[in-house]
Amino acid sequence: MVKPAFKKMGDILPILWFDKVTIIGTKPHKHGSFTNNEDAVIVQDEPAKVILKDIKPSEQSFFGTDEYDAKLLIRNDIKIPAGAKIVVTDVNGNKVQYIRSSKGYGGYVSHQEVAMIRDEKASDNVQ
Repeated sequence: MVKPAFKKMGDILPILWFDKVTIIGTKPHKHGSFTNNEDAVIVQDEPAKVILKDIKPSEQSFFGTDEYDAKLLIRNDIKIPAGAKIVVTDVNGNKVQYIRSSKGYGGYVSHQEVAMIRDEKASDNVQ
């Protein structure tokens, strides 16, 4: 069966995405009579694209933080739960951790979008 042209776009887009993501969620794990949620890797080194929203210094609420909104574009067949931790490695090898992610919105033919927030202490790694 031949895929329609718009469905093929979902196969081609990841080739153009140079960021690699690791997504960590939780799943229940039973310890005797107790059940705890433990971290579980959903995907690792998955091609994706991060899009940053405007970062305005005048809108920062507290000096010393590095917080901004971002959107992750990733293939559609990955189930991303709300609250997942997302670690992005860009094309230059820089790692950024995002928290408070939304559940993936897969209403597009070619990809899904995940809203997320970078929320880390600002630091200067100059040595």
